[in-house]
Amino acid sequence: NFPPPWLRRRARARHGAHRASPAQLGDRLTAMAIDRRPLAAMSGKASELLSTMGHSVSVFEATTGGLIQAALQARPEAGMYFTCGATIGSCPTAAAAVLGGADLSALAAKAPSLGEWTKTLARRMREEVGSTWCIVQSGEWGTTNGNAGAGSSSVFVAGPVERELIIDAAGGDREGAMWHFAESALALFEQCVSDATTMGNGDSSGEAPFQPKTMTVKEDNYSGVEVSIADNAPDPEPQRTLQFGRELRQCLQAWQKAGKRGVWLKLPRACAALAGPIVAEGFEFHHAQAHLAVLTKWLPTDTPCTLPKYGFTQIGVGGVVFNSRGEVLMVQERISPVPKHQGVWKLPGGLADPGEHFADTAIREVREETGVSGSLVGLVSMRHTHGVRFGQGDIYVVVKLQAQDDDVDI
Repeated sequence: NFPPPWLRRRARARHGAHRASPAQLGDRLTAMAIDRRPLAAMSGKASELLSTMGHSVSVFEATTGGLIQAALQARPEAGMYFTCGATIGSCPTAAAAVLGGADLSALAAKAPSLGEWTKTLARRMREEVGSTWCIVQSGEWGTTNGNAGAGSSSVFVAGPVERELIIDAAGGDREGAMWHFAESALALFEQCVSDATTMGNGDSSGEAPFQPKTMTVKEDNYSGVEVSIADNAPDPEPQRTLQFGRELRQCLQAWQKAGKRGVWLKLPRACAALAGPIVAEGFEFHHAQAHLAVLTKWLPTDTPCTLPKYGFTQIGVGGVVFNSRGEVLMVQERISPVPKHQGVWKLPGGLADPGEHFADTAIREVREETGVSGSLVGLVSMRHTHGVRFGQGDIYVVVKLQAQDDDVDI
């Protein structure tokens, strides 16, 4: 019999204007045409935009059972944009093989954890596959007396514009819920691709529109934007500074519309005059180095800023240096920031340099202060305090060193 019962059920139950009676499905060609139209229509506008922009897409889905991929591949131009796809089942071993060993433990979690897992996976697979866009859908089904219960679907679109969506469905119609989940995912994807066109993302670079000549923009892996200003650019004259401020404002509006979160901006010393318009747009200083300053701006208005803070703890190290006679090396404080410590006897030591292991710090400081060379024996103690110099925290580590020579000649 053609069409099969499951096809007749779907054609009767779904897609409004595409509903058909069994009599209308009697002819094979008619049935095939009706069967195909809903899939192609679901991804119509997004597919056209992908082709026009020269973008590509990959799809990894679970409880939609491959419907998202099928809708995207139902279009005649699918070969121009569809990169790859996979349907993830409930077997962890097989799913891990498809996903390159990604952690699947959150598949059974509730919606918030599932959403975070979906987001992480979408960004990871987009990077591994190399597609402009990656759609990841996952979800869970409940059961009631052996029948399909309520379900939920988590969708995340990773790409030049990122969006996420969590959908709940009542129990009893698992097939209907699958179609609803797939349609919602494709509608979300269409919105992302459409927003990318209005942003000026006509290529796969993900660069923002209204970009000044001295500024380059790239996406990070956390739905953020990294902005760099050429360090060889001259300090701009006032007119160019005003133009830069206008262009930066337009970029921020586009990034906010695209769902971007954190913006990191590197300002070289040669362009210090641009600090004014940057701060005027709400950027805050994050940290500074000898040749540049880094400023940040958090775009969402409904969530607290989660950008990591700059290093706020200094590392100090003291060395307990023993010789073979069991004697301990001490030094006398010559200049102390605290008057009561002036002239006291203490362990040789000092602050760690950036990138220096604290054991190497102890060996270096002991040699610089006393001329004694030693080797690491082990860790003695450690303490952590706050509110020290520049309001930083302070970690002080004491290590045991063995002196190479018994006698000290300073």
